[in-house]
Amino acid sequence: MSAIRLAKEFKLKLVLNGAAEAYRLIPEIKNANAEIILHATMARNSGDMVNMNMESASLLTKAGITVSIETGYEGYVPKTRILLFEAAQAMVFGLGFDDALKAITLNPARLLGIADKVGSIEKGKDADLVLFNGDPFEYLSKVCGVMIDGVMVKKIAGKYKSFIPEKKF
Repeated sequence: MSAIRLAKEFKLKLVLNGAAEAYRLIPEIKNANAEIILHATMARNSGDMVNMNMESASLLTKAGITVSIETGYEGYVPKTRILLFEAAQAMVFGLGFDDALKAITLNPARLLGIADKVGSIEKGKDADLVLFNGDPFEYLSKVCGVMIDGVMVKKIAGKYKSFIPEKKF
């Protein structure tokens, strides 16, 4: 609430990071036009995270609040390798597939002011893509290719190998 009051007083764009209890302040956050970088679902519920809610991403998104999902960092262990797991976990607790994908792609790109180049697949944007042989949120899906600026930089043998172009788009 203090951050909301300060943002209003000084006319600041408000982004709440972590926001473990944001689900308790949905009307206030929505009125402040704030965005949320939501805590990692694997965070321990202690300290300022004691009241975290696994349904937060779903509840906030359904209320029209833009949510980006963070992977977290614990001491010496960066959690970037589990981003897809975090989004899938949010889906288990009610976030739809499209919203989960946006929470780890387009929403963070918008938040960072780079959505004109990345965050979604559209003509004119950088073609930085990870290609999977199935649902990216499915644990058994594997990366079958990586493109940077529309150029295939890594190709891994897999089911969809023949569909992976070798040229720039």
